[in-house]
Amino acid sequence: MSDVAPLVKESTETEEERKTSYIELFFDLVFVFAFTQVTALILEDTSVQGFLRSALVLAMVWWAWSAYAWMTNAIDVENSVTRLLMFGAMAAGFFMALSVPDAFQDEAAWFAVAYFVARVLNSMLYAWGVRDDPGQLRAVARLSPWFVLAAVIALIGGFADADYRAWIWLASLVIDVVGTLLVARADWRVSPSHFAERYALIVIIALGESIVAIGIGTSDLERDATYALSVVVAFAGVAALWWAYFDFTAVAAERSLRRASAAARGPLARDVFTFFHYPVVLGIIFYAVAAKKTLEHPLDPLSEPGRWALGLGVAAFLCAFALMRFRVLRRIAWERLGAGAVALVVAVSLDGTDSIVTLGVVILVLILSVAVETARLHEIRAALRER
Repeated sequence: MSDVAPLVKESTETEEERKTSYIELFFDLVFVFAFTQVTALILEDTSVQGFLRSALVLAMVWWAWSAYAWMTNAIDVENSVTRLLMFGAMAAGFFMALSVPDAFQDEAAWFAVAYFVARVLNSMLYAWGVRDDPGQLRAVARLSPWFVLAAVIALIGGFADADYRAWIWLASLVIDVVGTLLVARADWRVSPSHFAERYALIVIIALGESIVAIGIGTSDLERDATYALSVVVAFAGVAALWWAYFDFTAVAAERSLRRASAAARGPLARDVFTFFHYPVVLGIIFYAVAAKKTLEHPLDPLSEPGRWALGLGVAAFLCAFALMRFRVLRRIAWERLGAGAVALVVAVSLDGTDSIVTLGVVILVLILSVAVETARLHEIRAALRER
């Protein structure tokens, strides 16, 4: 995305500036733990099926968290009743997070029941929180049946045979998405700064958790030159991911939402944040898996699953921004699409190369792509200022 030109018509409404509350940050920690638990799910099954199942579970957890991000953007979270209900949702989310590694094992019911409770509490709390706002209450009333039906299907999947569970959970997710698309034009009211901040914070917390995973991966390394190089390279990857998101993308995403008309904000927020931030988080999770595998044996060749996790992670991360830019500006982010493709090809092709070299080369592709894009945007800004 770019923030160098007007994105959409400036809203004439007076914006109420809000900041993310401490209880929202506390809530996010629980769900980011669930995100990072997906790494354990991937490491248990590194087959193609394992990667797809892990992406599905992450999508379900992401959808549950996004539903709460929308809810807390619309309601008062500082009253005691809301806090107590959110604590209940957090408890369910914590059980869900603990159960993620067993989502396709015999104890999958723990995940499904916790997921069901978190989703149903969301619909109840949302409706209660907007009870004095007829427009939003109607919107929630239209969407809640879809969300509750999806939660019920997900619950059934937790008790189904493992061979069919992924298909049932995929059906649950499809119901969520279809319901959201069908009520897109409802009276959703979005506070731009608060909404964008919630998603930016969840990204930075996920990056922080990836640093924790990297730190754990280095715990058995001998403290020598290889150790130092491995830590520097892996950390450079996290820093590059941060740069790619927070240098201008996060600001541009918020600005696009702020400048949208009130009617357009709901669909825009849904697409740019709820839909297109999912591959951002998926990319971070995949990168954490690859970095952890690299740091366990930095001088050995990275396994094929590790190389796919690395390439797909960086590619998904970069392509997410291309989707955002096209949604807002109808322009194609060739730099990021090209870098994502190169990163994937390089990661998969470097069979037999030391893990740390493979990781370093892919990170170099990421850094160069962001540097080139940043330089180009600075040139455009300078040209606009001279006009």
